[in-house]
Amino acid sequence: MLSRNEQMKGLRVLLVEDSWHAAQAMRDVLEGWGVDVIGPVASSDEAKKKIAADVPPVAIVDLRLSDGLAYPLIDLLNELKVNVIIASGYADAMELRDQVAAVLQKPFATSALHSALMAIIEGQGLNR
Repeated sequence: MLSRNEQMKGLRVLLVEDSWHAAQAMRDVLEGWGVDVIGPVASSDEAKKKIAADVPPVAIVDLRLSDGLAYPLIDLLNELKVNVIIASGYADAMELRDQVAAVLQKPFATSALHSALMAIIEGQGLNR
């Protein structure tokens, strides 16, 4: 049986975060778990370019990005059957919890991110 981190190895995750420090910290944590991080990107437009080249099974998205709110991006990701994890410091992110795989309220513990990813992996047969 694979360990939890072995189950994450090679999982492609799009990281959409406009705070450079938060993006780098999340990327480092994810890569430490063996995740293949796409990005990070700071805007919905940049995210759409990445998606056009390769639709990942999971996306971690901040609600407020450099080019505005991420609601249209989240709608697009849902249409493409991407599992979305919202990572936001804004309380209005909780309104989306029925439309996404998880909502993580910033600041959050890395264990919360790990749990959200494992719930996605264990709940579905993901294409990596």
